[in-house]
Amino acid sequence: MPYALRLIGVALLASLGWWQWQPETPALATLPEPATPALVSTAPELPAKPLRLKLRDPVCSEPCTEFEIDALQFPKAPALTDAFLTAIDAPAGSTPEQRVMVMAKTLMKEAAEFHEPWKQIVKAQQLPGIRQVVVIDIDNYTYTGGAHGTNVVSSLNWDVRLQRVVTLKDMLLPAQEAAFWREAKLAHKQWLAGQPDAKSLADDWPFDKTDVLALLPNGLVLKYQPYALGPYSMGTPEIVIPYVRLAGIFKPEFLPKP
Repeated sequence: MPYALRLIGVALLASLGWWQWQPETPALATLPEPATPALVSTAPELPAKPLRLKLRDPVCSEPCTEFEIDALQFPKAPALTDAFLTAIDAPAGSTPEQRVMVMAKTLMKEAAEFHEPWKQIVKAQQLPGIRQVVVIDIDNYTYTGGAHGTNVVSSLNWDVRLQRVVTLKDMLLPAQEAAFWREAKLAHKQWLAGQPDAKSLADDWPFDKTDVLALLPNGLVLKYQPYALGPYSMGTPEIVIPYVRLAGIFKPEFLPKP
């Protein structure tokens, strides 16, 4: 179908109400929550409401362009909602719903221009962090042609006390960044030892830094994008640094209570 006719068809369906929120959309499969050690205190769950949308290009032959988001927004912490939307590259807008709607329409429009069945699936969940920190775990999958799509992972560490997202810089004691990355490199070495193809991984994908980390009850989790520490088939690797290794490196408020 010519591109102009496709746009007319999409516009007609939009005027008839096809672009609608679907609050009853079944949740996407979520990542399993890590077990919480009994002695690790966690922040209370933040009040949230669903942020869900599922759209499919109706003017197509299979396969079709699809957009789906199954996430959360935080009415009492709008800065956290904004941080999440920024993390998934949602454009500016007056409400979270409008911002993700623009994302969906942009995907549909660009896919039509390239005559490709693109796909984007965003999922996010709230996980218990440690003490005053709540973690928002995000997976943003995009397919724009080729052999496979790409997952981009991110984590937001929301400090309930400070009412803002905290980063590694906030967590470190003064002059301890080098010590932290030494511990991360050691954790990578231990992770590598448990891989069946450790030698090829060590040769082809040496240790690298990451800016994605999560203060979870089982330890500080460093998350990596595909291809960062191994081939695409490994997905998004995770390395865990036990908190005991971060004593004297992290500020006490970002470590489990003694």
